[in-house]
Amino acid sequence: MLAANDIINNWQHVNESISHLRQHTLRFGIEPSVSEHYLPALTKPIIEQDLLSSVHTVEMGANQLVKQVLAGQLDLAISGNLDQTLDERLAVTPLRPFKFRILANPDHPLAKSDHPTFAEALKSPFVLLNATYLNKLVFRQLAEQLSIEPQVLFESDSSTLIKGLVKENLALGFISDITTPAEGEDDDLVEIPFDDVQVPSVHINLIRRAHQFPIGLVKQVIDIIEKTFADDNAKQENKQ
Repeated sequence: MLAANDIINNWQHVNESISHLRQHTLRFGIEPSVSEHYLPALTKPIIEQDLLSSVHTVEMGANQLVKQVLAGQLDLAISGNLDQTLDERLAVTPLRPFKFRILANPDHPLAKSDHPTFAEALKSPFVLLNATYLNKLVFRQLAEQLSIEPQVLFESDSSTLIKGLVKENLALGFISDITTPAEGEDDDLVEIPFDDVQVPSVHINLIRRAHQFPIGLVKQVIDIIEKTFADDNAKQENKQ
């Protein structure tokens, strides 16, 4: 019975996909932290290829994006995901890994340490991006590895506010390189790496339903997304 239901659900999703292809519309979801960094670069070729009126974009958290893709409410999504949490019913293309850093005011003792550790950092309060982002989940997992209950001063959905509190030396921040300040911005903040805990594998992924046909408009947008991330990855490698 379960297999029959799966077949029926898949058939309904295929019909929905075909219907949207006929209407020349695509429903595209993107996680806010990814959107902040990549949406301008993604939008430019979409406009240049005269696809803007055909691509309907929404922002939402990673878990909600996955649910809506599985339910057929979104055709494509770009989302940060813990690798082990993805559903086998999804077709997943890794676009780039996340790297995590502690963000500190230069006057904070951790910024002056010769070998800073995550355990040492947890002696200070933190400000975090809220549950919409993966930062909070990864941060909690790292604290659990050390069996330390972290001091979380504040949670926000604004990376700008997080950086502002760190700049005032009120707390440390925990950020990914997606929310890292742009070159020349916030030069008075220090990014601190750590190696005393095992960071879970986290990627920005392009996700769609596994049975969906990547043709027509879907294929055009997938090509734009993959090229945009490949160009950005190459740019980052050249800086190192």
